[in-house]
Amino acid sequence: METLELKKDKIYFKLKQDIVSGMLLSGSKMLSEPELARKLGVGRITLRASFDRLEHDGFIKRIQGKGTFVYPDGATTDVATIMVIHGADSGFESPSHYIVPEIIRCATEKQFKVFAMTEAAINMFSDSDIKVFVKSNHIIGIAAVTNRFTGQEPILKKMKASGVPIVITHGAMDDTKITGLSCIAVSQRDGWGEAIAYLTKLGHQRIAVIGKTGASFRGYSLSETLQLLKKYHAVPDEALIHVTNFDRQQIIETVKDLWSVPASRPTAILCFSDFYAIYVYDALKELKLRIPHDVAVMGICGYPDALLLNPPLSTIDFGYAKFAEMAVEMLQEPGKWIDPIHGKGILRVKPFKLIKRESTEPQ
Repeated sequence: METLELKKDKIYFKLKQDIVSGMLLSGSKMLSEPELARKLGVGRITLRASFDRLEHDGFIKRIQGKGTFVYPDGATTDVATIMVIHGADSGFESPSHYIVPEIIRCATEKQFKVFAMTEAAINMFSDSDIKVFVKSNHIIGIAAVTNRFTGQEPILKKMKASGVPIVITHGAMDDTKITGLSCIAVSQRDGWGEAIAYLTKLGHQRIAVIGKTGASFRGYSLSETLQLLKKYHAVPDEALIHVTNFDRQQIIETVKDLWSVPASRPTAILCFSDFYAIYVYDALKELKLRIPHDVAVMGICGYPDALLLNPPLSTIDFGYAKFAEMAVEMLQEPGKWIDPIHGKGILRVKPFKLIKRESTEPQ
């Protein structure tokens, strides 16, 4: 359960970001405390604690008998600002939904302002518009929460036109080479191999693998995945390898198909992501199978809310919060992350972590 301290901080950062980004206009009157508390899903005590801090920091002004107003000085641009560009129009399973709030939190703690904008929105503006905006709003750098570039994306030209340092946050391993920009990435291939190695160490030989349509198996092809299973002494049975869309019913049907042939049922399931694992749990419940006693389940990515699963999910944690921390750090000292010889960005490979929980190891 979240403490009052955590709740008020979350509300503070959300409202501050709404003010800095212009969602709450300078000089505008805010909703009444009861209305805003209801909208945000918090108590009035929590909201008042957040208001106290916002007023202290000059973002709002409470006038007795009139209400609470966005204070004009709260929207000034004399404080250095980090711009965040993300693809929030993607599904809820997109890492951007979890990395962006962490960037806002880290940047705010270091006394930066943050301006967040979607990739689709920034592509609507001209290069000159972006240059003027960056200069007039004291933007010192861009954290781009997007990846897998070909080098031809319009967003690349838009970002480079800004004239400020850019860090591709949660990038792919070859994004630096393709774009010339600094990048933070995690080796998803190594993470996938680590997951298979871990399951085989637990004694699983028949490991079902559920990949994502269009994204293969964290960088492995079907044949490479079979070779990887063989490498770690698991059964390289193509009947255990499936690819499906991120769709609850499709994932449930995939799991049921795995159990349709009794002689070839797996003892463990490795999922493309923790999000896939959520629906695998649903399927196993329908089949009345116990986790991990009848079948172990393993995820990939480290989705924070996967802790709600029962039993808790084992996963390869990519560490979303650390991506944000590293991005802000790199924008503070951009010169450290440029190759002095070629003048191009440097790739920082972020380590992942194997998280062992009850979905693979009963307590």
